[in-house]
Amino acid sequence: MPSESTQACSLENTLCSWAAKILCTPDPEEKATLTHQVQEYGILERSQKSDRANPPAQPSRKAELTVLHPGRIKRGKGGTLASRIALLHSLANIELWAMDLSWDIIVRFATFQLPNGDRLPREFFTDFVKVAGDEAKHYMLLQKRLVELGCFFGALPVHNGLWQSAADTAHDLLARLAIVHMVHEARGLDIQPQTRNRFATQGDEASIKLIEIIYTDEITHVAAGLKWFTYICSKENRDPVSTFHELVPMYFKGYLKPPFNAAGRQSAGMTEEWYLPLVKPAHKEA
Repeated sequence: MPSESTQACSLENTLCSWAAKILCTPDPEEKATLTHQVQEYGILERSQKSDRANPPAQPSRKAELTVLHPGRIKRGKGGTLASRIALLHSLANIELWAMDLSWDIIVRFATFQLPNGDRLPREFFTDFVKVAGDEAKHYMLLQKRLVELGCFFGALPVHNGLWQSAADTAHDLLARLAIVHMVHEARGLDIQPQTRNRFATQGDEASIKLIEIIYTDEITHVAAGLKWFTYICSKENRDPVSTFHELVPMYFKGYLKPPFNAAGRQSAGMTEEWYLPLVKPAHKEA
């Protein structure tokens, strides 16, 4: 009997069948190429005709890729060439998972129904195809930079910590939006200034340009998560901020930790009322 992944990848030419195919594709550059093909072909027009596509339990990865527990990964601080390579490699891994997360939300929740029985608007799929395309672009830029520095993606171990959040929220679209897009991606905005400075101290202007491109795009990704979280809450007659405060402790271990990039979060529409109440009391900002 064919596996769930094989079945998912053999469906008709729809957005969700492409999403499943990309999730089943182990080669990261092929994932990125397929992602950009979806954008080019405009397959979005069939976004809601693929009820039969099922995402794999976990996206495929190359057999030679070494995957470790997140706590065992050494993240570079940018002080040496090897450290900068390690940091870029870590970022490439994050972007690769983020690309898969975008496709997973499309196919996993394609048949999600609002309280009135309606499906999600076409714009939901438009937004997350765009997010997937951005993440594919980011991965390719980082891979190119790694090669320029004498390395390549897969040369170092990686972790799959982000996918744990996907697995934990596989049954709940609001939880997925909250944790992946409004917690993890927002955290990416928080660490951007420090990451940029690490490359700046070494005069690595080429890497700085990549960090700035990624940062600008990630603001729109947080905004997309916030947009659809508030949209669904409105349809379900739920207060979005209080719902966010309920879901985060359920699916995210620990408290949100400062420092926060308030300007970046504000650009995405995430004001302090969203995240400051989720900070450990002793660390709340004045």
